[in-house]
Amino acid sequence: MNKINYGFDAPAIMRNLIIFGLIVPVIGFSISYYTGNMILNYIGILLVVIGIILLILGISMYIYGIKGKFRMRDFMLSKIAWKGNENVLDIGTGLGIYMIGAAKHLTTGKSIGIDIWRAEDLSENNIENAYKNADLENVREKVEIKNEDARKLNFQDNSFDIILSMYCIHNIEDKTEQEKACFEIARVLKPNGRALIGDYIPTHDYAKYFEKAGLNVVSSKNYISTAYTLMWMVEVTKI
Repeated sequence: MNKINYGFDAPAIMRNLIIFGLIVPVIGFSISYYTGNMILNYIGILLVVIGIILLILGISMYIYGIKGKFRMRDFMLSKIAWKGNENVLDIGTGLGIYMIGAAKHLTTGKSIGIDIWRAEDLSENNIENAYKNADLENVREKVEIKNEDARKLNFQDNSFDIILSMYCIHNIEDKTEQEKACFEIARVLKPNGRALIGDYIPTHDYAKYFEKAGLNVVSSKNYISTAYTLMWMVEVTKI
């Protein structure tokens, strides 16, 4: 990777959505066109509708990868009144788009990215490529990248002014474990700190976990028009 590349999220899912989104409507149209059976005709129409939905979802993921993720990153970072001395944690940093974006706002602060580097989550997803992006973006001295599990953060209490995460917590399938990750975020967030957690599923459960952990939930709502794909974000502060 010799140029800046922040990859495509869930590349196999994106590819399959587009492929099936193209094939399924053709099958549905063929069933409706070549049969006189009313039930089969309805099945064909249903397949066309399903295929179109799959295609829209796949294309939206592609558009997010080339444009939407940058819009969402800039929007999230714009909600922070940067001083330059913040300690930032990016959970599920992947190729570093949020970690690096935050680092550009820092002078004496540090931006730390953590991940467990699952290839299925992001194309070309590994720590070496994240560091290459940091080099190419000229922020290497402001970042640090670690292998960390969001449910077991090796940081002291009240360590970070800002915590960011995008498309990460849903990968923890068990709800109890998701709650554990949210409690860890609450633990390492400094008083008066802010956490912005985005995901492709509604973030209302995360909001409940944060409230249970004692954080103040500012909002939990969708930002589909910003990201050009399925997107919710919960914003919390620590009193």
